[in-house]
Amino acid sequence: MHAAPGVHEYAVELARQALPEGGRILEVGAGCGALACRLQDAGFVVVPTDLDPPHDWIHRLDLDDPEWTEETRGPFDLVMCVETLEHVENPRQVLRSIRALLRPGDRIVVSTPNITHPHSRLKMFLRGAPFIFGPKHYHQPGHISILPDWMLVEHVRLAGFTDVTVTTGGSTWFQGPRRLVHRVEMALLWVIGLRLRPDSGEGICTFVTAVAV
Repeated sequence: MHAAPGVHEYAVELARQALPEGGRILEVGAGCGALACRLQDAGFVVVPTDLDPPHDWIHRLDLDDPEWTEETRGPFDLVMCVETLEHVENPRQVLRSIRALLRPGDRIVVSTPNITHPHSRLKMFLRGAPFIFGPKHYHQPGHISILPDWMLVEHVRLAGFTDVTVTTGGSTWFQGPRRLVHRVEMALLWVIGLRLRPDSGEGICTFVTAVAV
């Protein structure tokens, strides 16, 4: 799993805001471990996990059917679930499993593709599927759960969290002529009223931070 440009940097920023004095973080859906390394460089103690770990220092964890080990069962000060929920069959169960690892007052940071982004809205209008969703994304990279921001907020809240905050971050990876076309497209979408004020980058990913109750 490869995150869009700026997503990992923004995730680290949110972790710093949530835990200004540092702490212990469980990362679910770690992929190659790039975000875990950034979090460690920022001074956090990180336990990275993934369904198919590519390295022996990343622990195996199936979010749809978790089997917790001594290393992964916690407690943790924060659970980081970045660009992962769109890959799982039951996002609500995953969030409940994460909540079970946390003490009251501990935190979660979760993100998913922002389907309300103007570019994503245009894709939905033209082909009936948001940006990086659809038939060719269903099997690879495995985007099987579409989560608009309101639904993600409700999932998080009902899993046992409060003080829910929604922000957006991350940018597209377009280069060269495609990047130029994208900029023209975004300008036209702005003119017709599809405006977005991202918190970081272009805002192509939705981030939710919340506190366990």
